[in-house]
Amino acid sequence: MSDKTTQPPSDPQAKRIILLLAATVALMMTGVGIIFPIYARRLSELGGGVQTLGAMTVAFMLAQLIFAPIMGSLADRVGRKPIILISLAAFTLANIGYLFAPTTTAIILIRALQGALSSGLYPSSMAMVGDIMPEKERGRWVGILSASYAAGFIFGPLVGGILYDGWGFAAPFVVSAIMASLALAAAAIFVRETLPASARTAVSKSPTRPRFSLRNRDWSWLPRPLTMLGALLLIDFSVVFAFAFVEPQMIFTMYDDLGWSTVQFGILVGAYGLTAAVGQAVAGPLSDRFARFPIIIIGILLNALFYAGLLMFTQFPILVLTAVVAGTGEALLMPSLSAYYLDVASEQHRSRVMGLKESAAAAGGVAGPLLISAVAAALTAQQVYLVALIVTLIAGVFAVLFLRQPRSSARTVPEPAADTSIMR
Repeated sequence: MSDKTTQPPSDPQAKRIILLLAATVALMMTGVGIIFPIYARRLSELGGGVQTLGAMTVAFMLAQLIFAPIMGSLADRVGRKPIILISLAAFTLANIGYLFAPTTTAIILIRALQGALSSGLYPSSMAMVGDIMPEKERGRWVGILSASYAAGFIFGPLVGGILYDGWGFAAPFVVSAIMASLALAAAAIFVRETLPASARTAVSKSPTRPRFSLRNRDWSWLPRPLTMLGALLLIDFSVVFAFAFVEPQMIFTMYDDLGWSTVQFGILVGAYGLTAAVGQAVAGPLSDRFARFPIIIIGILLNALFYAGLLMFTQFPILVLTAVVAGTGEALLMPSLSAYYLDVASEQHRSRVMGLKESAAAAGGVAGPLLISAVAAALTAQQVYLVALIVTLIAGVFAVLFLRQPRSSARTVPEPAADTSIMR
């Protein structure tokens, strides 16, 4: 890649960059969705069971927890595109690795490496929105990009099941690897770098540049006030934790206690996922119009209604309705929350801050399953749902207390003379 001084992208060019990135992510996530229901089958063929599947999940989330801030920092130093390409390459190689892995231990290790190397995809892609979209349009474009992450899980699992039933365990992994390879090629050819060379230079020369020692570390790059940042991270942690904490109990309750069929459970999950995916693309602009804070609060409250519904109701139609309501809550919450991070992060550290967001969510994904495994024998199903409801509402309280900041609150750090280099 060569530095070539050009004009910053025009509005149509900026939109095209984000749309191309969203299409790339959707293609990759469809491949992920294809192999999602096949993990258990593959592990079973190698002699693994529920514990192995749990270890595989925890390994991935722990890797994301540790490496998301690191990869985000690198994206602020070397640019967004290289980190995105590394992440997409990691998905491609992992699919091939799953296919040829001889043991369950090998699969767990591959999953951990995939989590580490792909942890920069979300921070880098979201930072691209902050790089080229004005604050008044970020919610809209974050929503479109977020929807592309969810899109793959709408039809991917169904396709994966058909491939497995028709051609065995190899077919889903091969198709997923092909889709990840296509996404990688598309990103390499069509997605442009959005971080100017001047910003990369400023970060590399800054005393706050990434260092891997905590000793004498400078934390001045963190958005201020820290109570606001803490509330944002707590919301990300709590939303993921609550669902991860409830999910195992919910599955057993619906199958064993309520006598639901697999189709009924699939309808419930599909209603939530489809509403969240489509809703993020549609509801993203609301925080641009009405400010981030009220949309975040409404999203948290609607999300909490799902756990309240699990507490109070057992009827299938009502629970599907609560899933739709919760999906609407996620559609409102996630674009607004991501846009809020972009608003308060300095230009030089957008990806790094988004890496913290991804790390907080991953921490919730690790803590939820571990805690429910430890306390499941001591809690009833109703108590599990109550814990998730309380955790979500606590996040809402912190949002009310600490997120009422001016929308134009992004800090800037002195930079050298502007350089409008946009690399291909």
